[in-house]
Amino acid sequence: MKRSKPCASRVPCAAALAALVLGGTLAAHADGLEAVDESRRRWQAANVDSYVYAYTKFCECHPETPPETYVTVRNGEIVDVRHKPYGFDHYVQAEPRNFEWYWTIEQLFDLVASGIERGADVRVRYDDALGYPVRLFVDRDRYLIGDEIDLELTRLDPIER
Repeated sequence: MKRSKPCASRVPCAAALAALVLGGTLAAHADGLEAVDESRRRWQAANVDSYVYAYTKFCECHPETPPETYVTVRNGEIVDVRHKPYGFDHYVQAEPRNFEWYWTIEQLFDLVASGIERGADVRVRYDDALGYPVRLFVDRDRYLIGDEIDLELTRLDPIER
């Protein structure tokens, strides 16, 4: 059995390994941003700037029964947020001062792109027709617990102008 020669110097081997790893990272980075851009173009081409979308956010606070959150966006601005906790037959309104903690679809694209640019663990699936993210996971720091954003969009309904 023929064995390959070990590197004469560890520096060139380390540099070659780093180039392979970094090259793969850069390719994944570029592919991810390209997918975000392509999906965002589809979303923008659909010209939906007023809509209601619903999502469930998976977290340790509600591991088995995440509440469904409804976000109403008019002309690209959040105008209403309400939650329907598991087992409730009514909604709980969010206060307008807290709307900054929720996202428009454009902001979800920004969240995904920012995560990719910063090297976060990002997994996303886009709607085939309109391009918006329907499932996204962003873990900004693999060593922290609780910083993840894990959303599944359950519906998107355009609002007539």
